[in-house]
Amino acid sequence: MNRIALLRCDKLPSFVTWDVPNLEELFEEDKLLQRGFAARGIEAESVVWSRPDVDWNHYDAALIRSTWDYLDDRENFLRVLSQIEASSCRLFNPLAAVRWNMDKRYLFDLASWGVPIIPTYLAAGVDLDALRRTFAEHRWHTAVLKPTVGLGAAYVRRVPLDELESALAGLLAERPEHDYLIQPFIENVVTEGEWSFVYFDGQLSHVLLKQPAPDDYRVQGIYGGTIRVAEPSGDDRSQAEAMLAKLPFDLLYARLDFVRVGGYLAVIEVELIEPIFSFNLVPESIARLVAATRSELETKQLRKK
Repeated sequence: MNRIALLRCDKLPSFVTWDVPNLEELFEEDKLLQRGFAARGIEAESVVWSRPDVDWNHYDAALIRSTWDYLDDRENFLRVLSQIEASSCRLFNPLAAVRWNMDKRYLFDLASWGVPIIPTYLAAGVDLDALRRTFAEHRWHTAVLKPTVGLGAAYVRRVPLDELESALAGLLAERPEHDYLIQPFIENVVTEGEWSFVYFDGQLSHVLLKQPAPDDYRVQGIYGGTIRVAEPSGDDRSQAEAMLAKLPFDLLYARLDFVRVGGYLAVIEVELIEPIFSFNLVPESIARLVAATRSELETKQLRKK
């Protein structure tokens, strides 16, 4: 029998400063996946990734799922993942993908690989006068500042272009150890929403459409955003698959998040570490991920023979 570790955190990341009455409710997606494995006769156990006493050789696979607190201890997180890869346990997704995906400067790699992205500029060393001219040429009146390392839209700011310099200075004063990306605010985030394409073992499982609350621009549920299952057009599906094919990793799962720019999908985020899949909206997707995991493990066993 295969034994699976579903990696989670035991505390929330430090940016969560609001009260969370029931922490365990946040791990409901993990519990659904655990039951999905059990239905196929596979033992899946919730394991805190930072526990120092885990023998990873006792597991056939480790799936990174709810490890949100890695943001506060990235070096230790990578060290633990290295230990998993050095054991007989198979890590999903692999360390190389995690290391790449942990810093949003991966967007520049995507652009160099021919993947359409939201126009993105690195705040460090940016020529603000030239950036303002670029924004003016494209009639972008509002900018979005986001940390290169972060999740849940923490420390993300939407600011008028004429306040960009002061907003950036404020963020850097508050968190001087962090760098930031500058992007134009894309109105389609509000008018159409953000598309999420979920893939298991390279196959499309389902597509979600996320929309922000009426007075907000962030699509996450903690800010009032909503999410629903959506049917993509054939053209959108082809665009997403072409972008997935550009990623140079052996991925068990991936969630590609897009916003439409100029009529075409452009990447806003690639989620390879601990993406939320919305199993509650698409229950059949649980069996798909379980089957994909089992297939990967069986393929590995065949290679050993």
